[in-house]
Amino acid sequence: MEYEPTQNLVNDLSHLLKDTSNCDVKIRVGKEPNIKEFKVHSFVLSSRSIYFKKAFSEKWARKENEFFISNQPNISPTVFEILINYIYLGTFSVDNNKISLVDILIASDEIELLEVYRQLEKRLLENELAWKFPKDFITLYHYRDRFNNLYEVILELVCNKPEIVFNSKEFFKIEEDCLIQLLKCNNIKLEEIEIWDYLIKWGIKNTDSISNDNLIKWTSMDFRELEKTLHNCIPYIRFSQMFPQVFNIIRKQYKSILPKDLVDDVLQYFSDPNSKPLLKNLPLRVSVYPLNSKIINANDAAIIASWIDKKKGIPYRLKDIPIKFELIYRASHEGFNTNKFHECCDNKGPTVVIIKVRNSGEIIGGYNSLDWRSVKYKGSHYNRFYIDHKCKTSNSFIFSLFSSTNGVIPILSRVTSKKEAIIWCKDKGPCFGLQDLWINNNSMFGRSKQKYYKKKIINRETFEIEDYEIYFNIYFKNSVGEEYENGLYMAIRGRLLTMARLDPNLRYKSVNTHYKFGILLLLQQMISTSMKQTISIRYINIPEFVYKIFIKSDDFKSEEIDI
Repeated sequence: MEYEPTQNLVNDLSHLLKDTSNCDVKIRVGKEPNIKEFKVHSFVLSSRSIYFKKAFSEKWARKENEFFISNQPNISPTVFEILINYIYLGTFSVDNNKISLVDILIASDEIELLEVYRQLEKRLLENELAWKFPKDFITLYHYRDRFNNLYEVILELVCNKPEIVFNSKEFFKIEEDCLIQLLKCNNIKLEEIEIWDYLIKWGIKNTDSISNDNLIKWTSMDFRELEKTLHNCIPYIRFSQMFPQVFNIIRKQYKSILPKDLVDDVLQYFSDPNSKPLLKNLPLRVSVYPLNSKIINANDAAIIASWIDKKKGIPYRLKDIPIKFELIYRASHEGFNTNKFHECCDNKGPTVVIIKVRNSGEIIGGYNSLDWRSVKYKGSHYNRFYIDHKCKTSNSFIFSLFSSTNGVIPILSRVTSKKEAIIWCKDKGPCFGLQDLWINNNSMFGRSKQKYYKKKIINRETFEIEDYEIYFNIYFKNSVGEEYENGLYMAIRGRLLTMARLDPNLRYKSVNTHYKFGILLLLQQMISTSMKQTISIRYINIPEFVYKIFIKSDDFKSEEIDI
């Protein structure tokens, strides 16, 4: 018979740990005012830790009154108590809410408890919830050379969820060099204006002479002191990724703390993005707004969304954009084929067209608040031709996002003659006005002759197209205050047309709350069975919290409802 007195052994070692009568080691742990002395046994520590085996050797041992003496100022008493329990008993437990696993990991590495270190490292790498933010990030920053793998992991976590650091009280205690490391990150999921706002708050908290954050009450001395605090951080802000209107506000507010060369660089970029910067050219940060485009960026999408919603002033912040731009056509992928354009884009509801002009790099486009259609041809069997069908809307517009004259300062050109706002024709691409912005049939050439839209968007009447993209617009939010994760535009036609014939009032109807949700429920039920049919519905936000549903079809006169 085998006898395994494991529990008895653990109990004996537990008593040994508590009994200090035969101890020959004093370990002083922590820093003032949190210092604690542990009395332990050298034979236990030497057998369990390579570090203590060396420390108690004849070469390194230090004694006072027959006690080996060891000082561990970098380990807190709470952490050391966990590790000393592991040394004696072979197990340890941790309340992750009260103590950081990173602190235990660093201490276990310090006293060479390799098994503890490996277990903690594995847990931190595999479980995001095992981290204690923002403390662990700040701690590992100081040990980044020693624990580079863990530092890279936590840095990525912070970049993906920056609010866990930037919105914490500890953020204001972060040292300058640690903050600069964050500012250098290209994948931090914050808009540049948000990063700037956080930096200003950090600067104010770390400038002793500034007692409030009201700029109006500041003296010139306050601005000078803030500049000293932020001097090394400001060069890492990508001001060129802000909207020009936003940068102009910052330039006026903080004129005395922004280097003149930096301001000149940013203004030069806004007028000509291809110009060579005078200062260090920082790479663009990864956008927080997902956009599948080879032509525009997230800021451009925010500008277009603001124009669509007729938002005044500064464009939407990226996190507040209420529209998702879903790519449905890219000319370079489809071979600039007009039939493919109509196949992909007809009857899809409102769309945005983005065009990149060859050689100049200019970016122009338009918003069609109706949809695209292939109008039938006319003529005899031997002499057929396609007609241009004029469509009425007051909500469409054309635009420039980058031009040779305005740089990246956007140009918005709203429709002035709504009767000719949109042109449908089977043998043409997207057409706005009477040649205000047209893409010709199966062609890499476009035309732009200002007539029925307010402003010119390009300084030439014909241009060669490098590529163009078309986006279907999906709303995330509505004005009744509820959020719908699914889009508010749906491509379904057949069955609702049948309903419309039975109830003509459905074409244009103010609906109460019950009717609204009844329609939504019906649509949800129909999606599974009618996806292959081509129904086009617009689901519109109304300030009075009333929904109007408009069905556009070949059977009815094609007009948008003006609201």
